[in-house]
Amino acid sequence: MLEDLDALMDVNEIDALLVVGNVFEVPDIYWLTGFRSPDSIAYFHSKGDKPVGIAAFNTIKRIKKQSYLKRTYDLSELHLKFRRAGKRAAHHPNVVYGTILQEHFTGKVLGVPDHLPARILVAIQKLGYTVKVVPDLLKNARATKSKAEIRSIKKAGDATISAIEQIVKMIKKSKVGPKKQLLLKGNPLTVHDIKLALEHFLLDRGAESAEDMIAAVGKKGFDWHHLGNATDVLKAGVPIILDVFPRLKQERYVADVTRTIVKGQPHKKVRAMFEAVIAATDAVVDALTDDAPIDEVNMACYQTLKKHGFDSTRLNPEAVEGMTHGLGHGIGLEVHENPSFYDRERGFVAGHVVAIEPGVYLKAHGGVRIENDYAVTSRKPKRLTIGLDDIMYL
Repeated sequence: MLEDLDALMDVNEIDALLVVGNVFEVPDIYWLTGFRSPDSIAYFHSKGDKPVGIAAFNTIKRIKKQSYLKRTYDLSELHLKFRRAGKRAAHHPNVVYGTILQEHFTGKVLGVPDHLPARILVAIQKLGYTVKVVPDLLKNARATKSKAEIRSIKKAGDATISAIEQIVKMIKKSKVGPKKQLLLKGNPLTVHDIKLALEHFLLDRGAESAEDMIAAVGKKGFDWHHLGNATDVLKAGVPIILDVFPRLKQERYVADVTRTIVKGQPHKKVRAMFEAVIAATDAVVDALTDDAPIDEVNMACYQTLKKHGFDSTRLNPEAVEGMTHGLGHGIGLEVHENPSFYDRERGFVAGHVVAIEPGVYLKAHGGVRIENDYAVTSRKPKRLTIGLDDIMYL
């Protein structure tokens, strides 16, 4: 959370933090300022002091009105000087950031994230400042969510669940045609149709879909990140994986939901895959709490799958079937955030929000994956993606 910044700056041994970018390319900017604009701005925070939003012209006016920053620094006059000389301030970062730091920086070590443009980093170093790249500071600060952030993620989850429900209705209405192809109003129901409908339903709910959302039919789902070809036709009796992770257009937060749908009766092996994935999910939810070691939560999944007769690359690095990906990931302003489920030395803390996605993949049948989002608490985790069955035999 924002309240953790000063403590994390102490841990990283920096006296101030400089972040540059716009909300659509640098989520850190939105998280730090609440300013939603395509215009690039600078954020400067000295330890123990109130942060400063830095920009010029109309952008600085908007920061004053539309961000939650209490302090601003106007670069309009500096930009005008360059314009009068027929130049652009952006081409002279040494002057721009020299002015900013001379005005605001009194410490010894300036911290910057790893996405700071190289030209700005080099310019600051040439001015004689000691700069330390702190790649994990903001990632770790953002990992713990406020109540407002959790509400936004739940809102994204509600939109996602509602959109998937509409796809479920389409599949229910479909008829089984030749070669088990699903037909809707007499036409083959394709991956293109599904994704187009999802985009429409999500927009109606204030969200925008990711370009790489997944709709994998049958055996193609064995490749757990196969996006689905537009011309692929949905079929009866086989698993259809829908993995949808949209972003709220206004609040910018994401959700990540996966359902595996079977139209008609699934093969008995596919039923066993579903049963194993549900059991693994239950084991993970039981283990997921404040202070729970990340690796113990991981093992709750993999050991459960093993009991059900399915392999995993965690227990068997040579495995090519079973669960061949990680258990989950943090979510927030980005679909993959901290906490990392590969960080075996750390534990979960209350306020973490994670997507849990156990899955089983067999070459002969494809894949079964079920994914929901949870907020970690001091007790049982709070599920944020509700209202849609986990097992879907239609």
